[in-house]
Amino acid sequence: MNRRIAFAVFCILHLSACAVDHATTPPTAGSGAATNATAASNAEALVEQAVEEQRLRELGVQPGTKKAAIMMRWYRTIREAPDLKAAFPAGIPPSQTPQGQVVFADGMSRVTPARRAEFWSLYARVAAAHLPDDCYGLASPTAISSRLMAFPNLTDEDTDEYLGLTAAMLHASAQHAPEHVPTPAELMAASTALGKMMVTEVKSKADADHLARVLVNRSTASIADACWVTKVSIRAIDRMPPEEKDVLLASAYHQAVVAAAAPASSAAPAAGSRN
Repeated sequence: MNRRIAFAVFCILHLSACAVDHATTPPTAGSGAATNATAASNAEALVEQAVEEQRLRELGVQPGTKKAAIMMRWYRTIREAPDLKAAFPAGIPPSQTPQGQVVFADGMSRVTPARRAEFWSLYARVAAAHLPDDCYGLASPTAISSRLMAFPNLTDEDTDEYLGLTAAMLHASAQHAPEHVPTPAELMAASTALGKMMVTEVKSKADADHLARVLVNRSTASIADACWVTKVSIRAIDRMPPEEKDVLLASAYHQAVVAAAAPASSAAPAAGSRN
């Protein structure tokens, strides 16, 4: 029974970190070149500031606030990081894209166990404070995570921690840090332990019914049923011993990378056959 209880919440950080195009137009030679250059530079600065402020507003953050300053400091540091420039010459792909999701999952599979645990603790803390009982009416764990980890739900301290973890994840991916891939035996043991932990969350017949409907046929379970399991999964994973927790998290992110790479891998032989 315990092995059948899925750890359904494989959270991928959702933070678009696309680079802004800061290409400049060189001043023209001749009379007034210095004045024109100054005017162009000032105009560029105004446009860059306006773009940055609009990006903040799109993310639900008011320009000029402490949270905005934290985010812009982080963004500029990431933009100038040599290893990220080398790994992503066209800019870090937005996390909403398939390429971006692979980068984030890959990075999370390569950061240290302590970093993965820190992220999950932050995620669990934000979920406890903001995740409603209907999970915003969403069924997809990725969609739920994206809505939950929106910046308006994060305190200034949460934002600083979240972005620090995101930076660590990006650097780990860019530098191809060693990946932790749990063995099948480790994953089975950790999944069984998670199942036992989730059962301790059952406090009533209604709780048992929520869990049973998801276990028997998730496709016919209601949003409320699925959300109960999601919230219980988040709490249960957070309460697990560090070693078992990391097996679950590392495995989830590794599987996400493998799944994303599968279509490309299956297409490779066909491409080769045309040579």
